[in-house]
Amino acid sequence: MTKTEQKYKVFAQAYVSNGFNATEAAKTAGYSKNGAEARGSNLLRNDKVLAFIDEEMNMLAKRMRDDASKIYYELWKQVRMIDEKLDKHERAAKTLDELDAEQVALSESITYSKSVMRRKVIKYKSIDGRKGDDARAEKKRRLAEIQELELVIENKNDVLNDNYTAMTAAKRNLLWHKDWKEFMTLRTTILQDLFDRSGYKDVSIRNFALVDAQIAKLNAGGNQEAAIEQTIIVSNADQMKAYLDAKSAKKAGDDDGESPDSSSD
Repeated sequence: MTKTEQKYKVFAQAYVSNGFNATEAAKTAGYSKNGAEARGSNLLRNDKVLAFIDEEMNMLAKRMRDDASKIYYELWKQVRMIDEKLDKHERAAKTLDELDAEQVALSESITYSKSVMRRKVIKYKSIDGRKGDDARAEKKRRLAEIQELELVIENKNDVLNDNYTAMTAAKRNLLWHKDWKEFMTLRTTILQDLFDRSGYKDVSIRNFALVDAQIAKLNAGGNQEAAIEQTIIVSNADQMKAYLDAKSAKKAGDDDGESPDSSSD
């Protein structure tokens, strides 16, 4: 490449990067400041310069597409991360409900078994084994029943302790009201941004209104149970992405096709 062509190249790069100001681009390329305006105007009529400008424009378009793809990917990544947290919250809430119901049933069962065992112990102690073989046999039978019941109670207590451990683990994935609300608000904002970037600024998504209504309800005095009641209001990230891609494909198809003629000959 000759020195002249190198200056043309610098001019083209500066022209594209500075917002298409030919005078400033000419100065950047090393042309005289006094004649920069006229030089810039003349360069824009030079075929080699125009070719360099086209090359820079193509590169700029590619960079913009790459940047847009990266932003698009990162936004979807954020939505998926939020969906994972909401899904963990949903499953944790369900697990806690199940374990809590099981805990209540186990506690009641243990209380009942202990009551039965107390009665058996009283009966066992009331039998005098010195009164004959029948009495000794009855006392032995009662003792076996007490020992068996003790094992049953011990097993139930083990299950109870395991449930407590499982509940502690589930609570780590449970979102409190404030966190849940922030995740839902952030999710709605990101999804709206994705719709805007996809060219659907006029689209009104009913689910977004549902999210706003749910958050407003929680702000008005809802509790954790209300948050658990409905966590994922908007469809998940993959479903939403598929919807956007389908809309994009349909829009592209409509743009490629011919509009029907409203009049007939």
